[in-house]
Amino acid sequence: MATDRVRHELIVRNLQEVVGDEELHHLLKRDQPLTVYWGTATTGKPHVAYFVPIIKLADMLHAGCKVIILFADLHAYLDNMKAPWSLLRYRTQYYEAVIKGMLKSVNVPLERLHFIRGADYELTEVYSADVYRLLAIASVHDARKAGAEVVKQVSNPLVSGLLYPLLQALDEIHLGVDAQFGGVDQRKIFMLAEKYLPHLGHKKRVHLMNPMVPGLTGAKMSSSELDSKIDLLDSVELVQHKLTGAVCAPGVSAEHGNGVLAFLKYVVFPLTPDEGLIISGESKPYKDYAVLEADYLSGRLEADTLKRVVIDCLNDRLDVIRADFENPTLKTLVEQAYPSSDISHLAVASRSGWLHSIWSSRFVQTIWRLLTNYLPLSTAETSNLTVHPSEITSGLTSGISAKLAEVDSRMGPVQDKAGLLRVFEEEFPGSGAQLSSRLEQTDQVRCLWSLTPVGLPHLGHSIPIRRLARLSQFSGVHIIVLINDVGAHLRGSVSWDLVRPRGHFCRTVITALFAAMGGREAQFTCLLGSEFQMAGWVDFLRDYMLEFYRLVSLVFELDCAIASDCPTVESIDESVAVADPSDDSVHTSSGRFSLGQLLRPCTDLVDTAYLGAIVRVSSPERARKRSMFDQKYFTAFTTKAVPLYLDHVLLPSLQIDTSGASDESGAIRIQPMHACLPASRYHGPLAAQTLAIQAEDCTLPLIEPPPVATEKTVLSGLKRRLKRAFCQPGNVTVNPVLDIYRYILLPELSPENPLVILRSEKNGGPLHIQSPDGATDSVSRWKALVNSFASGTLHPGDLKPAVELALSPSTANSLSDRLSRTLPKWSELTDMLDAAFPLPNQPHSVKSKMKGKTTASGEGSVGENKIANQRGKAGKSASMFCVHRRSKLTISRTSRNGEDTAPLLKKKRASKKIWPLAFIVSHKSSIYL
Repeated sequence: MATDRVRHELIVRNLQEVVGDEELHHLLKRDQPLTVYWGTATTGKPHVAYFVPIIKLADMLHAGCKVIILFADLHAYLDNMKAPWSLLRYRTQYYEAVIKGMLKSVNVPLERLHFIRGADYELTEVYSADVYRLLAIASVHDARKAGAEVVKQVSNPLVSGLLYPLLQALDEIHLGVDAQFGGVDQRKIFMLAEKYLPHLGHKKRVHLMNPMVPGLTGAKMSSSELDSKIDLLDSVELVQHKLTGAVCAPGVSAEHGNGVLAFLKYVVFPLTPDEGLIISGESKPYKDYAVLEADYLSGRLEADTLKRVVIDCLNDRLDVIRADFENPTLKTLVEQAYPSSDISHLAVASRSGWLHSIWSSRFVQTIWRLLTNYLPLSTAETSNLTVHPSEITSGLTSGISAKLAEVDSRMGPVQDKAGLLRVFEEEFPGSGAQLSSRLEQTDQVRCLWSLTPVGLPHLGHSIPIRRLARLSQFSGVHIIVLINDVGAHLRGSVSWDLVRPRGHFCRTVITALFAAMGGREAQFTCLLGSEFQMAGWVDFLRDYMLEFYRLVSLVFELDCAIASDCPTVESIDESVAVADPSDDSVHTSSGRFSLGQLLRPCTDLVDTAYLGAIVRVSSPERARKRSMFDQKYFTAFTTKAVPLYLDHVLLPSLQIDTSGASDESGAIRIQPMHACLPASRYHGPLAAQTLAIQAEDCTLPLIEPPPVATEKTVLSGLKRRLKRAFCQPGNVTVNPVLDIYRYILLPELSPENPLVILRSEKNGGPLHIQSPDGATDSVSRWKALVNSFASGTLHPGDLKPAVELALSPSTANSLSDRLSRTLPKWSELTDMLDAAFPLPNQPHSVKSKMKGKTTASGEGSVGENKIANQRGKAGKSASMFCVHRRSKLTISRTSRNGEDTAPLLKKKRASKKIWPLAFIVSHKSSIYL
């Protein structure tokens, strides 16, 4: 039995670099064998340069290692779409056959050698979860740099090239190996794994790197460049012809690009017996390559002599492989895996254009899956995999398609098309004509609206929900709400362990809100993204992750950047320009946005197609970006028609942005109402908690942890936040309180009921708002309300109490009252709230030193008590007034002591202290989708 030292020497022999050599020594001292994997993307046909890694794998097998060869079919698909998905199964079979032949030709035992196909585990839920986790933290800069050596580089690359390195990094984890082996060209991918995988809770693996062998032209030997390679099935004569014409420049060593010498060093000599390499005409055999190279460089050996040696050695090995492929089955396999150029072009064309509809049809896809499922493939022994064999992609997983189809069948077709078009036109002006043509082609409508649960659901969400609830009154209209909890993680707003709890809480509240708005629950489906966005094969045809990978293989990076919330194209170009390929450090500048953020348009499109939406409702900006992106890629991705993208208004923030941001005309740009984190549940420094309190004052959460010693109700912070809300007398241009009346309360008021603002007799008594012509529709009433406020008849001191009363849970049949009746019990809500927004790591119950009373978690935690005290101080900092100065609206924000807080905020932003991303995102961004 070989000693640990001998095994180590055999494993690292001829390697260019080992990262983790100390760990390698430690692993070799264990009782169990070292597990190593080598992956190869099943794109072009393997060539003789594959003997370099194969011989190295032979060394590892001789050293007692367990070796897994991964046929990276999914990686092949992502790499600039070099291989159509329809051919990858055949190519995997071909790769297995030729690699077995290569190993047999060098007399390697295959007992500890195992093969596995990437798609057999890379589409499972556990693997996909790690993909999302890695996407959320890996920067576009690092992903681009990692793939620079192995993914074809173009000016506007496909985003699939950014995913390629991440999947390879995850493979070493999910294959359960101790080490990954590859060429030195993959070093940056290995460094990506070293940097990011520990953040996912995985230990670093050992990385073993082989040198790159130059091709016959002196460059890297490539499967895609025919003149640079010798195919494993080339005839004896063709091998001789290619090597005879090979470049073997005098005085040039293997390291400097001499392909013939490189073959001798890395292919011929490792296969040479101990007696040495016998060269015709030489008096003694060569036992050391260095001696042979020295003789050639000195002129003692001629190039033609070396070429003859290489020709003889290669043909001896290739004869074994050629003999295997005399088998008729393997001959057929070659043509199936690498068809003639006409067939290959046809396969590529089938990804788009007129052939796409044929290939994408359910019938063709079903036949293809049935055939490929019966293609044989020897798989790796799965005891070392983190994915259990039962999780290999087969059978049903999410069941979402069946669930949606069941609702469709139950609700029947659209009966009143004219009425439906009228309501669409009322709720989404301009949509009636667009939808009319769609209704000529279908008798059912799926409307999709999505919400990213970065924080607490708020009053602004009632605007799209009310419109969707009204549409649900028509038969044949299926309302789908997607709570995109996975998307919240990709934005960096929610940790992975909180994805499901956060999504579950938001789904509960939004479902209750839909019911409170009178929506027909039989035509309503509320889904979590985590229920299907990590699914395996679904309905035997579609797999969400495979659909996602298929899309990113079509989409260009710049298109994603423009359609996402990432920095501008110029920022991306700048980051490319300054990137140092040799720099493996972590980049943390603001331009290094995450890959998850960049890919948001892709996940959005797959969601739309996967859920079969005909109409997608979102905010104006999101609708514009989705429409722009999907017009380019939707029909290339699916045979379905591009959906209608309709937008809804956004409820503005209760506070005006004190940064003074304005558009070109000088008008204030108001941030929309955002989803905030409960300040009492905020994990962070005191100063950041102060900012969280201020963020809370900008919004009206429907459900939140109740303040200390207050009743648990819907909109529990309504009175306090309305009191602080920006509402300048006579200002109807920038007035969030007026907007609440316009978008929330007026649609609730029936035409037969008068619009009355209750006031005390001292202030003039009840104020009846009426339009001059007596019209009672919402538009006329809104104009009358605006006129009353602009003229000073209606004062903020009257408007705010009126809004509070209309929204109060104590007001019969108010929105809050109805929502209170459709929500679960408060004990259940509290449990869900605690799971979605955990309390800080402090005791749930303590003695109050001031009053000697017990503060239980249900009555207000320690964190909630502290926040309540802070509210009376920093929490009262708010936007106060707008004033005209030089024809531009400017904002003055003052604290209680009269000091301007804007410089303080700017100073904090400029400091090196980075607040947690969850707060920054929820405070500065809208969660409307």
